[in-house]
Amino acid sequence: MNIFKQFYRSLYSPKDIASFRFQGIGKTIIYLLLLTIIAAIPNLYYLSKGINEAIHTFSITMEEEVPSFTISDNTLNTKNQNEPTIIEKPDLTIILDASGTYDHTKISTYGNTVALLKNEFVIVTAGQAQSFEYSSFGNITLTKEELIDFIQTMDSLAYVFIIILVVTYILFMLIYKVLQTIVLAMFGNFFSKIFGRALTYAQCWKITVYSTTIPVIFFTIMDCLQTIVPSGYLLNWFISLFLVCLAIKEVKPEKPLQP
Repeated sequence: MNIFKQFYRSLYSPKDIASFRFQGIGKTIIYLLLLTIIAAIPNLYYLSKGINEAIHTFSITMEEEVPSFTISDNTLNTKNQNEPTIIEKPDLTIILDASGTYDHTKISTYGNTVALLKNEFVIVTAGQAQSFEYSSFGNITLTKEELIDFIQTMDSLAYVFIIILVVTYILFMLIYKVLQTIVLAMFGNFFSKIFGRALTYAQCWKITVYSTTIPVIFFTIMDCLQTIVPSGYLLNWFISLFLVCLAIKEVKPEKPLQP
């Protein structure tokens, strides 16, 4: 049976999932990688889309709406601008403040934000603020026009960063899925003994991988809809373990020894 038929059968048949315990370990690993990629697609799509839009919005806004400035001697200087400039876009806030009114702790309360402050550069994404003092880049001199040129270069190279992001994200997702299946297989091995099924740990692990198909598809759909599932991680583990138990129960029990 090819991997796509296995995927289809794993959506509804614990009996078929139980039968997959006899296949090679390599095919199961490939299937686990397939599930990982499916689970990663929605988040990677929205993340890459957000990066592209943020860079483009930042570039256009800097060029058209942000007043002239220079960064020299590790300090931001603006011309004829004593008050902070705050530009709010639908998905991005840009702050230019040479007065010292803002710092990274105050900006961290905003949504997605890029801020050029008196002595530091701050980026806020997903509620997390990362600040970089100008002095950490050396004693640079930078104008608004030079920064715009740099951002436009970043915009043209965004696909490179996105590819690196995709590979890194899938790698971490795969590590998480491997750890999850290892733990669930331990429970599965324990339940196989309770149910009187003669299963090795390796067979339980193969059953576990295919048993995670339904929760992967469910949470992928929720991610596509950008819907948060309450206690999602616990629900994921509970459903997976429940399906592991159903599949193990489809295995024929050991025959009692004849006296």
